[in-house]
Amino acid sequence: MNKIKTAAVLLLCALLCAAASCGKKTETAGGEGASAAVSAGEDAGESASADPDELVKGICEKYNLTDGFVFTSSSTELGEYLDEDLIQSYYGDADDAPDFSKVEKYCLYVDESDPDIIIDVGVFKMADPSYADTLMQYLQARIDVKIENGARYTNIDVETLKKSVVAKTGGWVYYVVSYDTADIVNDIKAALK
Repeated sequence: MNKIKTAAVLLLCALLCAAASCGKKTETAGGEGASAAVSAGEDAGESASADPDELVKGICEKYNLTDGFVFTSSSTELGEYLDEDLIQSYYGDADDAPDFSKVEKYCLYVDESDPDIIIDVGVFKMADPSYADTLMQYLQARIDVKIENGARYTNIDVETLKKSVVAKTGGWVYYVVSYDTADIVNDIKAALK
């Protein structure tokens, strides 16, 4: 039954993403989607006012990440909430999952459109900064499991996983699994400084 719920939520997210992509696109002076989010973070002066939705949306535009799903605590047309089943599926195991009541707001992009390639970008503003290391352990565990699967199934491309970054800055936690990991991490750091 949980698999049916998850499939229904993912289908709904795909439809919402498709509908959102038909809408109006925002152009920045430099033509780079993430630059708007980065400059918004810099203009604000400190990371507390950064917006994870704008940051992840800008990264998706800049790096042409269009085949996955966006999940956001804002639950706007940008994406949908992570429910308990999705949190368990993405970041938990049979017995345990991260406590998202300790996360104030988040936005993440998860692309599993090709089961052999993993692309993830997530930004989390912590409501409880003391929980940041624990959340990072869950995020790293997702990456580690995917790397283990890649060792068993040679068709899985682990290049993105081996370049992945899980980090924190101030009251924020973020992770990136992408072919452009270093560039995306630089964009996130610039927005959250």
